Amino acid sequence: MPFRSSSDSLSLTRRRVLSGLSGATVASMLTVGTAGCLGDDSPGSDDFPEGVQFDTDWPTYAHDDANTAFLREGSAVSDPVVEYEADFGMPLAEPAAIGSVAYTASDPIRIVDVAGGAVIAEAPGDSWVTPTVLDDTLYAPGVTVQGPRRMPVYHADSGRDFRSIELPGIPTTAPAFSNQRKTMFVGLRDERICAVDLDSGEVRWTRDLFGAVRKPPAVNLGLVFVVTEGQRLYCLGTDGSGYWQTQLETAEPVAPVVGDNRVYVAGWDRIAALERRNGSVVWEDSGGVHRRLAFDGKRLYCSKGDLRALDTATGEEVWTYSSADSAPSVADDTVYVGTDEGNLVALKRGGTGPLEERERWSISLGDYVGHSLAATDGRVFCPVTRDDGPMSLTVVADASIAGPNVSKTTATAGGSDE
Repeated sequence: MPFRSSSDSLSLTRRRVLSGLSGATVASMLTVGTAGCLGDDSPGSDDFPEGVQFDTDWPTYAHDDANTAFLREGSAVSDPVVEYEADFGMPLAEPAAIGSVAYTASDPIRIVDVAGGAVIAEAPGDSWVTPTVLDDTLYAPGVTVQGPRRMPVYHADSGRDFRSIELPGIPTTAPAFSNQRKTMFVGLRDERICAVDLDSGEVRWTRDLFGAVRKPPAVNLGLVFVVTEGQRLYCLGTDGSGYWQTQLETAEPVAPVVGDNRVYVAGWDRIAALERRNGSVVWEDSGGVHRRLAFDGKRLYCSKGDLRALDTATGEEVWTYSSADSAPSVADDTVYVGTDEGNLVALKRGGTGPLEERERWSISLGDYVGHSLAATDGRVFCPVTRDDGPMSLTVVADASIAGPNVSKTTATAGGSDE
């Protein structure tokens, strides 16, 4: 069946004009069905993507392949102490983390046992790109002796390379994976995305897009959502089929987030929820963001000076917190966010109560906390600019599990959890 524009199924009052694909791209992107073939998108009160496979730890950017930044399986920090302060420099991008081990978004990637206070190993990486860990295997774009078009694959515990995957272009993102863990999807520098068989390493398909792919794609329920620097969002099938595309209508777009019914996009002056099946606008908000989103199914968390929690079904603002400078990250019943005063703050994510009842604790870490954070069971991994200048990694842990090198830094208690 022919490529469908989402305008085919919108009313005049809700219509958003979707740009058509051009030339050879149209010829190579035929849909396997109409918009309705993508499933029933009847909105519900909880849109969490049940297909995602990463429940524990923080093995990739924004926790999972859907980019939710929500750790469902794991306890939040209730009694915070500074467990680890790195003695090396790194960019202010979130690491990946498995238990007490961090994988920094840097070149080289440093594999750090924060409980033991030691760097275990190093491996080539790409600054500002969060690596991905799957089944004790570490994936990250980075220039190696094997050539710029190869994705090196390392042992996650030692950093030793044991494989490389030849790609059709230079990778710009770490891989995202299909729900079945059979295929990985990687952005390429030459305005393409490719799909690679995870077992064989063979390229299954590539797609030309308008604009470079710099943000991690979002994957769920057989669909891949890709944001480009051409300010477009593409909806592709995991088999390479093309379903729809739309203009993002905002500058500096962040990575998309996909639920079971909707896909959420944002940039400097727009946040929007779109129907997953055809890209039509469900709701939009002009507040914007300057960091990635977080999403727990019922609420979308958006940071731009203030942290705002929006109802995912309606876009209504449920609560707000000032001030917030980093992207939010969610663990269990708690939202973590860094402030422009250099504090890590833990907030109650439920309810609609006032500010004094929402803040659980705050701990001072330096001059600046951000851009985004990673969380595992009882730990928060924070890129920090310290008071004396260096940018590095600080880890806040619950006192019950913290390693032996704990700082005496104490937290300020917040409001009630009632």
